[in-house]
Amino acid sequence: MDRSFNYIISPEISEFRRFSPKLKIGVLASGKGTNFQELINLSEKGELDIDIRVLITNKDDAGCIKRAESKKIPHKIIRGKDFLQKEAFELEIVNTLIHYDVELVVMAGWMKIVTPFFINKFKNKIINIHPSLLPSYKGGSAIKDSILNGSKITGCSVHFVEEEVDSGSLIMQAALSIRNDDDIESLSKRIQMLEHKILPHSISLAGFLIRSNFMENY
Repeated sequence: MDRSFNYIISPEISEFRRFSPKLKIGVLASGKGTNFQELINLSEKGELDIDIRVLITNKDDAGCIKRAESKKIPHKIIRGKDFLQKEAFELEIVNTLIHYDVELVVMAGWMKIVTPFFINKFKNKIINIHPSLLPSYKGGSAIKDSILNGSKITGCSVHFVEEEVDSGSLIMQAALSIRNDDDIESLSKRIQMLEHKILPHSISLAGFLIRSNFMENY
């Protein structure tokens, strides 16, 4: 894979915040789990002070499951189709996160739109990574849309989750040029590399805000 491409990250990456005790996170993922793996790697190397308490997925065959199993990270499969109402589905997720005492919820390729019920249970404690420079190209086909619309620049964004889809306060963004010969696969790979850079730092920033607010209200 070409690692020589140019990109811009804002705000500039600095050292990770230190957390003692470690920041307790829950990861929601629906796919291969490459961002999840990056978090595991940084945690194991002692670079990012996180305690991955649980992985939740809605797919029986999601690649992130094997990654969790290989590191003995608790995981739970919660399928939307098993519930008559979406609120019951989300309640199961919420109860699982509460059970594992999660401080920050990290959506890393979570392909389900969440409702106000879920958001309000973890108000200002849910972050999501999205493969575009928000507010451009919201939704599930962001990379394809950026190519079809002839955009020259795209990237990825990490933001706090609010009721409107792919909205909420931005934490960090990374931008790169779209090449003339790019297709969905090639552009996805380069965006994914940037996701691996900004998601851990966004967790660090979000965790600092959460812990700071906690101490102010203690």
